[in-house]
Amino acid sequence: MFGRTPPSGGHRRGARVLGVLVVCAAVLVSGTWVQHDSGSTTTRTRPSGAPPLPEVPGTGPPAPEGALFVSTSGTDGARGTRSDPLRTLGEAVRTASPAATIVLRSGTYRESIGVVRKRLHIRSYPGERVWLKGSEVVDAWERTGRGWMHDGWSPDFCRDCFIPEIIDPRHPNAGLADMVFLDGEPLRQVAERAAVTEGTFFVDPDEETLLIGNDPEGRTVEAAARSWLLQFDGPRAAGSSLRGIGVAHYASRQEYGREGAMVVVNSAKVTLENNAFSWAASSGAAVFAPGARVVDNVFSDNGLVGMMANRADGIRMSGNLVTRNNREHFALSGPAIGAAGVKITRTARPVVRRNSFVDNTGAGWWCDLGCTNAAVLGNTTRGNVKHGLFYEVSSDALIASNLIAENRGLGVKISSADRVRVFHNTFLGNRGAVGLYNDVRSPESDPYSDRLGLSWITAETELVNNHFAGTAAGRPFATAKNHKPEDVPTPGFVTRSDGNVYVRDGEPHLVDRYLGSGRSERFETLSELTAETGQGRHSAVVRASGTPFRDPGEGDYRLRPGAPGTGAGRPIPGEVTEELGVPPDEHPDAGILVRTGTPD
Repeated sequence: MFGRTPPSGGHRRGARVLGVLVVCAAVLVSGTWVQHDSGSTTTRTRPSGAPPLPEVPGTGPPAPEGALFVSTSGTDGARGTRSDPLRTLGEAVRTASPAATIVLRSGTYRESIGVVRKRLHIRSYPGERVWLKGSEVVDAWERTGRGWMHDGWSPDFCRDCFIPEIIDPRHPNAGLADMVFLDGEPLRQVAERAAVTEGTFFVDPDEETLLIGNDPEGRTVEAAARSWLLQFDGPRAAGSSLRGIGVAHYASRQEYGREGAMVVVNSAKVTLENNAFSWAASSGAAVFAPGARVVDNVFSDNGLVGMMANRADGIRMSGNLVTRNNREHFALSGPAIGAAGVKITRTARPVVRRNSFVDNTGAGWWCDLGCTNAAVLGNTTRGNVKHGLFYEVSSDALIASNLIAENRGLGVKISSADRVRVFHNTFLGNRGAVGLYNDVRSPESDPYSDRLGLSWITAETELVNNHFAGTAAGRPFATAKNHKPEDVPTPGFVTRSDGNVYVRDGEPHLVDRYLGSGRSERFETLSELTAETGQGRHSAVVRASGTPFRDPGEGDYRLRPGAPGTGAGRPIPGEVTEELGVPPDEHPDAGILVRTGTPD
């Protein structure tokens, strides 16, 4: 199933974080399916080419009194105490009282819990590594002329629950949820038996066989057999939490409302903290309810998206590492696309702070279809195949003090979104720093946006105190295009641009601007821009000469003393200083003001 995503160069990566419609069930917990592996600490040699499962951030605080304990050496029917633990998470969930804490001891648990309709706190034991997997260990292989075959393979997950419109024809198997791992490394799915070679696998659902191209002797073969882990659902599960758990290998669907993620949040005020969500067929986690806290997790190597959210008002994402998602190479263009590191839709007041969005095959972070009042602060978005940050058909956002580097699309793309303030960001080596656009769509096509009175017209953009340190591929620092029909009135995109520093190094011209009423202009120099628009009087253009940053090797991209842009910014608005936690400053440096989220 999985192809390979080449890593981007020029920076370090790590796996540790630093700094809707839903399926209903008639019972509290449904579909429990379990198998356990012992918590062995033996290290297995890993073939090169694919990253291992990440280090789970884990938990630190001690287990509370009265917690239910689960262990791979336990027994269902036990008392669930520290000395007499249960064996399965499913049994613990079934027997737990509302508001109980469930503590898992080290090991691998192979379970599908289903829908949970009571408030529970599920966590790992302090300092112990816990994985919940949707895969089975597969043995009993027979050598054939084409490879090694396992007979009787008939996992109970949907094989056609995907959206055809998001399939890239170059990757036709992306929608299939099958996954096979050999000593932890993913094998690539092929469409016919004759195509099986080393590093690949084929599933024949009619014959109920699994065929792999590698000799499994002395190795561990894991194959996805379950579609999801659990869903917190309804008002009685509000306030639940999942902490310190690794979740992997679930055959989650591409149909978002039907087991579309390994963990689904459909209850208010749920916390996901210090977990790892890796190697899902589709989405790692999904949030479809308000007030969620998503803190210090790893979202890595998922098939479609690390995390998705819809109608998740007030969601707070902080300290997460989001890396190498869209491993399946779902389409990056078209009317129904959704591949990204994180994709959020129809959400008010999302706060996205000090995360790292790195090496995703798609946009790093993307808010679409009616996001409002977003705060995107102190993040690193780097090496993504599309845009670093993407704010689309939405309204009101503060994008401030982010490091936006080496993305193969635009650093920040704003499309059909008004009142977006881009303050104190550092742009470095993106294919273009900022892109401002209007697409052809009308908000009447989305009842949610139409009900809010959103315009879906880019306007009142502010670009202030940013540091633009060169672009890649000979692009200008800013591009602009209007695609609205001629009968739709459109104002100029930018109402304020000042205090910016442009470090030029081969850009063909400075910026493109859409000035309104169908008129676009290309500005070769800052003086031309100022003369035409009155903007940029306190901005500066300098030529590249050495690094202007304090310590880029250690991830510190704040300006070093005396570098161009030091003290060159305009006074910082009070709302921005409050959001960033910095003191008021009449003459701030251009670019980032706080250390951003780091990839390792």
